[in-house]
Amino acid sequence: MRKIALDLGVKTCGFAISDKEAKIAFFLENFFFEQWHFVEVIKRLKHYLYESQYQNEIDCIVLGYPLRMDLSKSSRTVMVEKFHARLQKEIDIPIVLQDERESTIAAQNILFDLGYNTKKMKPLKDGIAAQVILEDYLKRIN
Repeated sequence: MRKIALDLGVKTCGFAISDKEAKIAFFLENFFFEQWHFVEVIKRLKHYLYESQYQNEIDCIVLGYPLRMDLSKSSRTVMVEKFHARLQKEIDIPIVLQDERESTIAAQNILFDLGYNTKKMKPLKDGIAAQVILEDYLKRIN
């Protein structure tokens, strides 16, 4: 079964998905929404779960969990925890919190290595970060 990952921000959410064997992570999209309107993110996630080519193939949601380098929580951590609680009420699929420290830096490095400048990275960065988060999760479970 596939796993889907989210890298949640206040205006964007990166999405990535695994192959059916849960071995490889793929970029899906960098989803833009009105600031703080997380209901739009949930609607987009439900699209992938129930309406897309991946319907009935996803058995786990991997949500990036933004801790500080010293493992303490920030305001973004609390935001993700609240989103996680809301998501648990709306979707009946296991949701795993995955440490996302340095995922954005890794995504920027990948895009930089591919020749993207800072301006061209913006529409891709969070989706690639979600891919990195999912890759880390897949390594952990395999």
